[in-house]
Amino acid sequence: MHTELTVLIADDESLARDRLTRMIESMEGFRVIAQAENGRHAIELSREHHPDLALLDIRMPDIDGIEAARVIADLEPPPAIIFCTAYDEYALKAFQANAVGYLLKPVRNEELAHALKQAKKLSLAHLKSLDELHQEEQNEESFIANTWNGQERLPLQDILLFRADHKYLSVIHKNGETLSNQTLKELEQQYEDVFIRTHRSTLVNIRHIKKMLKSPESGYYLVLSEGQKIEVSRRHVSSVRDAFENK
Repeated sequence: MHTELTVLIADDESLARDRLTRMIESMEGFRVIAQAENGRHAIELSREHHPDLALLDIRMPDIDGIEAARVIADLEPPPAIIFCTAYDEYALKAFQANAVGYLLKPVRNEELAHALKQAKKLSLAHLKSLDELHQEEQNEESFIANTWNGQERLPLQDILLFRADHKYLSVIHKNGETLSNQTLKELEQQYEDVFIRTHRSTLVNIRHIKKMLKSPESGYYLVLSEGQKIEVSRRHVSSVRDAFENK
């Protein structure tokens, strides 16, 4: 595997492209192989050159950086994505597009270096293995979280619960908390034998339910193996009780 990462830069301003090129090529281990002036051009050049890393402006004519990233992510192998923009309201969309970095203009050398370092961790070999990790997920009983920095494998047995928090998914596990961008609905379908819905925003790992108790307010709550107390909404009491009694 080569140690030098190839980079594609996409920005509708030629001065910005040239500045980023100079900054990147002054850093060891990176080589700019193509420049694109819009999202459509970035997709074409990505298909032609297969860069290891794509550094994309977000506001570009024709196709913007977010949409270009979604297309580029389907390439084989997919490049790591870093967004570079003057607007900070796109952070969530960048997260959802599985970007490994998000830089605000004017880009500073130290911030760029950090983002490139993160991208380098997702080496070509690792990127090629991501599909294999997904295929192994069920057999090894693990969950692949789509995080800000890429992807993180979590043993299913260590996950206590999934909780929807606005547009993020909070994964509560024995070692802490991980944010992901999957939805409760898809996880409920994927792990229907392991997790039970206790509330419209919560899925609990059945294996970690230690007690089901009645609350003073005439409702019910669960006590999990790590001590968490989880409210059970009235509409889910029956299904949760059945899952707990038959686990």
